[in-house]
Amino acid sequence: MKGEVVKGEAVHTSEREEATGLVDSPGRARLRTRGATPPTRRARPAPAGHGPRDRARRLTPALCALLVTCGVAGVAGAAATPPAASAAPAPSCVFGPAAISAVVFNVKPGSTITFACKNMPASTEFMLVETSLLVAVDPLAQPLLTGSITSPTGLLALVAALPEMNATSEAFVTSDASGVLDTSYTVPTSQPLDPNATCPPSTEQYNSGLVGCAVAMIDMSDFKPVSTGTAVINFANQPLFPPDPTLALSKQVATDGQTQAVGDAPGATTYWWVATLSSLYNELGGGKGGPIPVTVRVGGHKVKTDAAVTPATYEAEVFTPPKLSGTFVVGGHGPKKVKVTLTADLLGVPLSVTASARFRVLR
Repeated sequence: MKGEVVKGEAVHTSEREEATGLVDSPGRARLRTRGATPPTRRARPAPAGHGPRDRARRLTPALCALLVTCGVAGVAGAAATPPAASAAPAPSCVFGPAAISAVVFNVKPGSTITFACKNMPASTEFMLVETSLLVAVDPLAQPLLTGSITSPTGLLALVAALPEMNATSEAFVTSDASGVLDTSYTVPTSQPLDPNATCPPSTEQYNSGLVGCAVAMIDMSDFKPVSTGTAVINFANQPLFPPDPTLALSKQVATDGQTQAVGDAPGATTYWWVATLSSLYNELGGGKGGPIPVTVRVGGHKVKTDAAVTPATYEAEVFTPPKLSGTFVVGGHGPKKVKVTLTADLLGVPLSVTASARFRVLR
């Protein structure tokens, strides 16, 4: 970006719509255990210990969109299951000890997560394995994400080959003849082989939209992820939402009709995390990823723009956070406030982040 940088102010649209403070611009041996099913244990979730319950409910679909299972399993199941006059009860799981929907809160290495599942495939073996959400943005994980594994050997080999998945944490459990699966899983103290795939995630990954890790459930009869049996891990001391993004402009003073470029503030350590969630949800659902358009308003008026956010990527062990880029044409005169907003609708829940900056327009 050429020209003088204008420091921006970043806000959640729902919380600080008219914030006035400026953001500072200155600131990448596998052990497999088989054995008896863990002791029977049915637990009901306790209230979450972090953040308001309504915000947690808003976050749940967004977290689900990140899983290596949610989008794929839902789409695959819809395609494979023909319409029926009376559908069988859908599989469901309740997690504990402190959870809202599929999100388990206040987790630490060594913590125990309980699974109380019903209407599962009867007498079926499942794998539980901890995974970094980096796996969801790794192109090498596509066979798992698309459900194209065809054998136990292939599944185990892929899990062992994906360094974002903690192969030493594999556990195998079996549903009973009635489709009930009551079990528990101990969050490992070990880490995946990839040093970038830590659980909890790094601050950079969390701020980019990879907002936790997961205990993924995989059906060992068809080798596909099971969305209802997968739990998102929200680690102790993690915030509920990533912090706000930043905004920088190419010109502090512009003239009517000039082009103004937008981008992240130099040295930014917070990012447009909603873009990563939206992209992953689209890709796991069979859609395409790629840059996500944003809305630009100047002085409260929407203006034409080509600006968009490129979601986070992970290739060849290099993690790249989301990045804002693009331009709009300056109009009017006097002091102006520009707001850039990225909105995504995930599983019916709208998520939105906004960053703002000020500049002056001369005639």
